[in-house]
Amino acid sequence: MVQGVHSSVSATLDLAGCLPEFEVGTARSLWATALPRLRSEVGADAYRAWIEPLRLVGLDNASVTFGAPNGYAVARLTTDYLHRLQARWSALDPVGRRVRLIVADADMIHANSSLVQEANDDDAELGLAGTSAEPVELSASAKTFANFEVGEANRVAVAIARGLAEGPGTGDLVFFHGLHGVGKTHLLEAIAGRLRETSPKKRVLLLTAQRFLNEFQSALRDRETGPFKAAVRGADILLIDDLQLICGKSATQDEFFQTLDDLISRGRTVVCTADVAVDGLQGLNSRMRCVLQGGFTAKINEPDFELRRAIARRKISELNARRSGFDLSEEAIDLIAARITGTGRAVEGAVKQVFAASTLIGREASMEVVIEALSGNWSPPEKSVPVETIKRRVAAFYDLSLEDLVSQRRHRAVARPRQVAMYFCKRLTRRSFPDIGQRFGGRDHTTVMHAVKRIEELAAEDVAFAAELQEIGRKITE
Repeated sequence: MVQGVHSSVSATLDLAGCLPEFEVGTARSLWATALPRLRSEVGADAYRAWIEPLRLVGLDNASVTFGAPNGYAVARLTTDYLHRLQARWSALDPVGRRVRLIVADADMIHANSSLVQEANDDDAELGLAGTSAEPVELSASAKTFANFEVGEANRVAVAIARGLAEGPGTGDLVFFHGLHGVGKTHLLEAIAGRLRETSPKKRVLLLTAQRFLNEFQSALRDRETGPFKAAVRGADILLIDDLQLICGKSATQDEFFQTLDDLISRGRTVVCTADVAVDGLQGLNSRMRCVLQGGFTAKINEPDFELRRAIARRKISELNARRSGFDLSEEAIDLIAARITGTGRAVEGAVKQVFAASTLIGREASMEVVIEALSGNWSPPEKSVPVETIKRRVAAFYDLSLEDLVSQRRHRAVARPRQVAMYFCKRLTRRSFPDIGQRFGGRDHTTVMHAVKRIEELAAEDVAFAAELQEIGRKITE
């Protein structure tokens, strides 16, 4: 069982009456303040999926307790987001309470249903410009130089990043590029975190290019671009992730070019990342291309075998710190490093799959478990499972009807279970992609192929989802 997960909430103090009302009100205010900052840190999708459903359900002198809707949510939050929740809460709470996560029952969720909605209403009024009058606060990020594994694939980029973090020069422009998952975002967060420690008076602004685009377009619609420009151009160090997302957006590129020109001319530092080199950025205008080519450029390559081993060890250590007792043998680490030849994130995903297979469902991390996890968790049974059985049990797991699975509805609550069912139909039967598609409302074979690929990707990235798949697989084959 994941630390902090409880089967009931009887031991948790309800907000009403546990402390003086002014402290309860303060806790609510702190949470309302923390939410928009958490959304900025983790991104809109992760925020909606994991942070937004949380409810403040308990408070005492030592801890603050948040309720999540189910055990899978608590597992995911504990593994990937608890450190952020704790860092953000600690930065605001003068008492320094510890953050606890539990599964909250329906009554408790209902009793506190207004809390996060109120916080979200406040958050809706806070854009980039609304928080930019003061230096941007950065949480004690988990992504630091200390936990970034260095090898031949990234040595030059890390050296440049460390140099920037220790003492940015005058008018530096740096461009990191590499495939998704090689560590570009990690380096940006490491730079930001280190600068926060060494130069607390500097204004450090870390944004995704998508956030820059959204905020700029919002300012244009409102005909109030002044606050936006002041916020971005007021930074001493501007860090922009995934620059390729504004390629082809002419107005946004023009604004970003002017921002670069303004900052660099005043001796400020700008660091950008993208998934391809400058020459490969499709839709990038000539002025932007020229400016970026004039800066420092470093490619981050995919890790070699030794670096993959180091990344695996690091992830094992991190998971062990959150869930004592999780470990892998050197033989198992070598197997992961040999089998997973992609990015560092893919290696981490493989370790998390093993973690899900062992820790979350109470199994030791033996070589058998590792091999099972790396092979996709299940092998096709000797006898093919009927497609209707798969559909029926997947539908039951997600509390849907069979009609929902074959319908044309695209809502995520239906689309994701449908993809899961297609995935198992391919893994546990000998049906072809076209045949499976026909059994799901006459869908094209490419839809089934996409579903299988998407579920495999999610299982590699999300430890809670991997555990969920394993449970569904057992229900189908039992």
